[in-house]
Amino acid sequence: MPVLPLQTPALVLRSLNFGEADRIVTLLGRDTGKVSALARGARKSVRRFTGLGSAALGLATLRERGGDLWSFEAFEVSKPRTELAADLVTAAHGAYACELVERLCASHQPDPETFAWLDHMLDLLTQRPASAERLRAFELGLLERLGLAPGIHRCDGCGRLDMPLTGGRWIPETMTLLCRDCGSRGTPLAGAVVAALVRLSTVALEGAETEPLPAAVNRACRNLLGPVIEHHVGGPLKSWEFLMKLSQGAARAASPLPADRNKESPV
Repeated sequence: MPVLPLQTPALVLRSLNFGEADRIVTLLGRDTGKVSALARGARKSVRRFTGLGSAALGLATLRERGGDLWSFEAFEVSKPRTELAADLVTAAHGAYACELVERLCASHQPDPETFAWLDHMLDLLTQRPASAERLRAFELGLLERLGLAPGIHRCDGCGRLDMPLTGGRWIPETMTLLCRDCGSRGTPLAGAVVAALVRLSTVALEGAETEPLPAAVNRACRNLLGPVIEHHVGGPLKSWEFLMKLSQGAARAASPLPADRNKESPV
């Protein structure tokens, strides 16, 4: 019996040319989860595959082929999001969000919450300037939705909850915090850093930048989350490396300004 095609709202995470006319596309389908699919003739058939660019949202028609690679039969775009490419930092945030979801999500496991989280992040990038606060909130929210969140809300030893006031110590091996009474090892974290992580782990994406992060606090949050993410994805992300180059370039360009200015870069 032939396998019937199915349709699902889908986000384009990645698209690679294959052969002379085809593409292999990685999608996050609302009803299918992450799927890699072969789009035959996608580079020539504008009618069947309109707007098939990274971060685009549309209605995908898919068919299982009996293996990991599905057949991608059509894509009707609803949000092409081509405006993301107009700004380098915005484009980098969008690419990072898509790659992070691609690397963290398991294949063929529908996850409407993660689908909505990424879609909302990409929507905001088309409406507002990219910001470090929103990027941290996206990272923390995604890890939470996938059951991979670091233990930042309480001491892993005694359970105390006041570390946003007192600070604590970050234990990289267990990705948890200890209060000062429970141990002297690990990396010291100031209370302001813990408070920022706790707030950004629960805030809505559109509200993340209502409390701007001082540059030093953002760097500390970024330095904590970077290794956590790399641990879960099994290696560095190309888009993350590019974001770091952007951050370094922004820091060099801003060198005449005070080191503790409010924002060094939206990364």
